[in-house]
Amino acid sequence: MEVVNGIYEFKGVSNCYVVLNKEIFLVDTGMPGRSNEIISYMEKNLKRDPKDIETIVITHHHFDHTGSLDKLKKITGAKVAIHSDDAAYLSGEKVQTGSLLMRPLVRIIKFIYQTQPVKADIILEEGDQISDYQVIHTPGHTPGSICLYNPNNKVIFVGDNLSYSKDKIEGPRILDDPEEFKKSIKKLGDLDIEVILTGHGPPVTSGATKKLAEFLNKIV
Repeated sequence: MEVVNGIYEFKGVSNCYVVLNKEIFLVDTGMPGRSNEIISYMEKNLKRDPKDIETIVITHHHFDHTGSLDKLKKITGAKVAIHSDDAAYLSGEKVQTGSLLMRPLVRIIKFIYQTQPVKADIILEEGDQISDYQVIHTPGHTPGSICLYNPNNKVIFVGDNLSYSKDKIEGPRILDDPEEFKKSIKKLGDLDIEVILTGHGPPVTSGATKKLAEFLNKIV
């Protein structure tokens, strides 16, 4: 489960990560029901108290990335961080849009797991820091989608901005704003990246910069 030194991946419908850096933080929380798995791994494998988690960073407001957030916040006492443009969806002040099939399905899952809205403790903006990671605002998939980039280990968390399949980087199937998405991904092309950690699918652990450039050439 350790994909990079000090970074532990939890695979599922969507991926979430425990990061041991200057501080311990989570990136996303996955669907409802993931909290026990994450907490158990912290205690048994990492020999760390769940309350050592200082921050839970949400890459974007979609339910498959925030489903276990309320439970994990209660268990850990961690502060929740999300970009300002997605914060109102997290707190329930705005309702997530989606297909006619997905909207009732999300309501049913929320009822079964008794998930609750969460008010953010930290409102993120472009250039903010989470430990050694810089916040990059990448709207397009959602208004408040972000990436987290560390220039020291050259790792970037991309949420749903990018996925990886059959040795190629791909974009998300659902775009809130396609033109904004192109602008967002162009920003990533200026970075020195060795590892791309995605919200869905496997990580990119070799040739990341070249593969990202190939994707950029295709969409821009």
